[in-house]
Amino acid sequence: MTVNEVDVKSTIAEVMGARISVTGPARGMYLVTGRGASLESLVKNAGGEVVLRLNGGIMLATLTFPGYLSLKGNYQISRIGPVTVDLKRLAKLSEMLAKANIPKTGGAG
Repeated sequence: MTVNEVDVKSTIAEVMGARISVTGPARGMYLVTGRGASLESLVKNAGGEVVLRLNGGIMLATLTFPGYLSLKGNYQISRIGPVTVDLKRLAKLSEMLAKANIPKTGGAG
């Protein structure tokens, strides 16, 4: 079994003497939406890393495939799913933001 391969437990498979394996990417990016304050610690405990905190209980995180599956079944996770990033569009957005004159907040007047 490789790092990104997970054995799925199933009563039916056991009765029939079968083995079910699911293979995913070694590491991927996932949009994670959760309930409660410990969302980031759940991601870290699953071997993940928070890439971007969007707001409240929404974040982008990188996870191993087994880590993703472990969070998928957690009651504190509302939704979790893979995200694909278009690197060309991201580079364009980054360039636009770098050129933009964004006012600084937090200062007086």
